[in-house]
Amino acid sequence: MRKISDSKISDLQVNYKIKEVEFIIPSENEMHLDTVKNETDSDQNELKLYQRFFFGLAGLPFQAYFCAIGVFTTVYLLNKAGLPPEKTTYILFTSRIIDAITDPIYGYLVEKTKLTRFGKMKPWIAASIPLSALSYVMMWYAPPSFSETQLFIWFIFWHSAQFTFITGFRIPHTAMTMYLSHSLKERENLTIFRMASEMVGLLVALGIQGPLVANDSSCLKKNSSGEINSTSDSKTENNWDQFKYTYIAIIMTVIFLLGTIPLIIFVKEKPELINASVKSQNIEEKVPFWVTLKRMFTFKPFLILIISTILSTSAIQILQANFQLYFDYSYVAISDKFTITIFVLLGCAILFVPIWKLLLMKFDKSKIFIFGNLLMLPLLVGIFFFSTNKTIEIVLFFTFVVIASNSFTCSFLVPWSMLPEVLDAFFIEYRSKQDALFYTFLALGTKILIAFYYGISQVVLGLVKYESNVCAEFQNENVAPSIKYLLAPTPLVFVLLSSICIFFFPINSSVAKKNSEIIKQIKQEEAEKNEIYEHRF
Repeated sequence: MRKISDSKISDLQVNYKIKEVEFIIPSENEMHLDTVKNETDSDQNELKLYQRFFFGLAGLPFQAYFCAIGVFTTVYLLNKAGLPPEKTTYILFTSRIIDAITDPIYGYLVEKTKLTRFGKMKPWIAASIPLSALSYVMMWYAPPSFSETQLFIWFIFWHSAQFTFITGFRIPHTAMTMYLSHSLKERENLTIFRMASEMVGLLVALGIQGPLVANDSSCLKKNSSGEINSTSDSKTENNWDQFKYTYIAIIMTVIFLLGTIPLIIFVKEKPELINASVKSQNIEEKVPFWVTLKRMFTFKPFLILIISTILSTSAIQILQANFQLYFDYSYVAISDKFTITIFVLLGCAILFVPIWKLLLMKFDKSKIFIFGNLLMLPLLVGIFFFSTNKTIEIVLFFTFVVIASNSFTCSFLVPWSMLPEVLDAFFIEYRSKQDALFYTFLALGTKILIAFYYGISQVVLGLVKYESNVCAEFQNENVAPSIKYLLAPTPLVFVLLSSICIFFFPINSSVAKKNSEIIKQIKQEEAEKNEIYEHRF
């Protein structure tokens, strides 16, 4: 990493740069100079309270969507839509791989998008909102007249569409942070508020969908000869029972629209920050896209952060995706406590946000990351042993759930608060900003890993002869232990590897502070160069 003294150039080099700039920089240099000075000195909040609120609020419905998909999709496809594990495997795997592929495509397109009168990120967000809303409702609707093959095609299309369109919302919304304020402190607060809102979104999704589907008693029983009999007469199934997932999806979509449309109306990007970002890249030699990618993935701070975040986030998503199966088929003794368990887990995670925000201010973020990861271990180990409804066992289980909720808080807050520090270090090293690409690839790895995990988990269910919608007591004896092994060991290994990896993160609090000062000095030098340019030309 270059010191600021190394970045100083001679008068001869300055003259060369000035002549180069003559053909690259547009005529708004004076505005760029004012921007640099403001960005150097600004530590004050520049956004109004309602703007900060609406920016953070938009994260709530996004995460509500994501949570409902992660927690209930597998059970819905297997038990409500009645698809076998092998077809469910293809749906989950294919849609997640498409989701992963579209991430870098969106990142590249968003990064290359020019400033419009509506902003740089907002046009992408505005286009994605109605498409995401439509595809979300459709992925929870199973046309009654469709055959199994037709349902398979239907769900694979709408699942893929949903992940594609919601990515078009997520990436611009996340990257938008860098263009809302000159103040690094305010941008960090925007990130924390957005992530806290997303945690509330988890609770909203479970609060709406959990109670309505947790007691779904439409599982099938077998008679003495092993033939399946329905516990309820399908002819008496009313409209609500048949389409309740669709109705819930409509409610969730209304919340999505109410939470995201104010972002389009009330939050405005700062054109001078977008222009300054473009000019800071244009002043330097133009770098090919593949060279930029090579720089990103050989940049040690980013490489460590992305690996640690992928492992930590994947551990949590695996827990979310399999928790309902665990209660339905493994920890059957307290299967009626699934909803309250999720509420305790996510409710405590939200309550702990102020504590973790305080910890982030007092200690190195990498150490906080390790601490948060390790708090998930008691629950992951306990999952192997919990089996009865004895009071002591239930108390111990919920104690571990409360402890593990800290890991959820940590995963939502800490990695994303570390990314701006990585961006600063990358800028010092290469004098380049690639905000959207960094945000894109931080989420990309998780999606790929989860896609493969979904595929493997459904294959395992098929191997142990899991039967769709059959009650737990009539499932193959290997189903219950297999779900335990799907739920616990992999996240446990991921958490340990994430903690080991982040231990080597090179940017501590003092380095981050020094980097901030270096960037201020660099931008001051850029301002001085622009002054020379203005005087000579």
